Amino acid sequence: MTLQSKNRHSKLRTERLDKKITINVSGRRFCTWDSTLKKHPNTLLGSDAIKVYFDDDKNEYFLDRDPHMFRYILNYYRDGKLHYSYDDCFGAFNEELSFYGIDVDNLDECCWEECYNLSKKICSKNQEVSKCPWSELAPRKSFLRTFFWNLLENTENPPRVGRYIQSFLGILIYISVVGTIVETERCCKDKTCEETYPRLFFAVDAFCMIVFTAEYILRLYASDNSLKFIRNKMNIVDLLAVAPFYVILIYNNLFPNSSSAVKNASSLNVLRMLRVFRIFKLSRHSKHMRQMGRALKRAIVDLGFLFLAFLLTNMVFSSVLYYIEQMEAKKTKFRSIPDSMWYTIITMMTVGYGDMVPITSLGKILGSLCCLSGIIMLALPIPIIQEGSAEIREKELQKEQQKQSK
Repeated sequence: MTLQSKNRHSKLRTERLDKKITINVSGRRFCTWDSTLKKHPNTLLGSDAIKVYFDDDKNEYFLDRDPHMFRYILNYYRDGKLHYSYDDCFGAFNEELSFYGIDVDNLDECCWEECYNLSKKICSKNQEVSKCPWSELAPRKSFLRTFFWNLLENTENPPRVGRYIQSFLGILIYISVVGTIVETERCCKDKTCEETYPRLFFAVDAFCMIVFTAEYILRLYASDNSLKFIRNKMNIVDLLAVAPFYVILIYNNLFPNSSSAVKNASSLNVLRMLRVFRIFKLSRHSKHMRQMGRALKRAIVDLGFLFLAFLLTNMVFSSVLYYIEQMEAKKTKFRSIPDSMWYTIITMMTVGYGDMVPITSLGKILGSLCCLSGIIMLALPIPIIQEGSAEIREKELQKEQQKQSK
């Protein structure tokens, strides 16, 4: 008798002495040996806790669980390797593991990477849901708060009137931003359009600001948590967009006889500059702008690395170019390394003003290399942002399909 046959017969004798276990999982019966379950004594099936589920009449254990996933649970007891089916929901599988007292860290290497990626997506999705304004600020109290929230805050599934109101607010944002730009144009020789038609621009701006202020107050009223509402990033942008109008209005009423030089002081110009923040209000009413913002946020680390690489490349080219021009050209315009950095930035961005150009042959060659490196570096962020945008659009499409299926 060979050694292999002896081992087989020894195993058969052990199995005859072992106790056969029948486990009924929602109508499907699985048979195994008691010694197989005892391999993992810290789990449900391998400990005495399983006795709670024993059916004396049928002499079997009954578990009201998923029989399909139980196959992978039982195989873990048999060969010590825990696998996961890609056709099943990872969250449901994780719940089954928790019921049987099996740690998810026992997953085999072939399944671990896939489950890790799924778990990471679930965590990131939960974080996005917890951070999104409609989950934080969705009202659950009075009918009036719910009504205003659906009109002004519900961007996912607004009522028809809410869509009209949000479209109207979007148009007002465009009008406000365009008015801010046009008022700086020269309508006369010595006067801007704002100075030529002060009442017209004030009336348009005042109407927009009154509507934006009413919107902000109603949205604040509709929120359950006022502190969270005020601290929300987009609501801070809304406040910065509205506040300059009232500050300038109060200043002009308090000092009506002040000279134009005082009215055009740097502090007021800073406030006027803040009116440009109104353009960011569009992200609340534009789905594509929100997708673009999330794509940029997703790629912020990669873009930061590219910016650092651009800065280092710029410093190298500008330093080398400065010393080359200083050594070989007396009438060079590169009087310092910061001057050279201006030239290299303009060259790498492929703008080329022509106000500063290298005179020496070696400087021209270096300028050409600088231009080529800039073209390469400008092309690098495109696939990064495009990949992030495509993934976010795919998620949005899946959400819409799920809503339609419901």
